[in-house]
Amino acid sequence: MLSDLRAAGAASVAPAAGLFLPELHHRRDIGLDLDQVNGLADLCHSFTQQRAEISARMTRLAGELLAGLLNGRVCDDGDREALTAHAETRGTLFADAENLMISMLAQGYRLLSWEQIDRALKVRRGQTSAGLDTVAEAMSADLAAPVRL
Repeated sequence: MLSDLRAAGAASVAPAAGLFLPELHHRRDIGLDLDQVNGLADLCHSFTQQRAEISARMTRLAGELLAGLLNGRVCDDGDREALTAHAETRGTLFADAENLMISMLAQGYRLLSWEQIDRALKVRRGQTSAGLDTVAEAMSADLAAPVRL
């Protein structure tokens, strides 16, 4: 279980889609007007498209990397260099996804007042806290030992 949590922590914090869904779903609680809703929706759409392009490139490179590993290409110096380049490019794309998230969040929050940003962040923290509570509950659950049939 702990290794699963470590792996989750190594995953990107940038969502695959819907960057502003929390704000859009809680638009009334946050006090968004129609222009703000439309602005966040446009940024959400743009983020989702750009993130999908990054994910597609990462997936293609992962497939090529895995195929190379499974075909023994690591034994050849030239092939190993190409595989290493794929891994490095995936690392850059990973950073690109998180930088895109940071940039888009900043653009979106520029559309809001300070009070609205505070309310939006409370929504996000509440959702994150609920997710972490679920993980904590799963970790503390009594797990029965496997039974042989």
